[in-house]
Amino acid sequence: MALSESDTRAKLIDPALHACGWTEDLIRREETAGSIVIEDGRPRKKAKGRVDYTLRVKVNPETQPVAVALIEAKAEN
Repeated sequence: MALSESDTRAKLIDPALHACGWTEDLIRREETAGSIVIEDGRPRKKAKGRVDYTLRVKVNPETQPVAVALIEAKAEN
């Protein structure tokens, strides 16, 4: 039986990330793809869609984590 996209995330990707040492505070799920710009005082996405995972690292304790990898999950075909 083929895995759906959500099953792929739950059964394959999440366990693999945790096994590699990624912690939940450095994993963002289903984040807006691309940057957001402010035009005429309003936020606007430059790209449509979402990325399934954004992996981030802390450069130093005083700053926000920086994105270093994007992962797109797919259903098994």
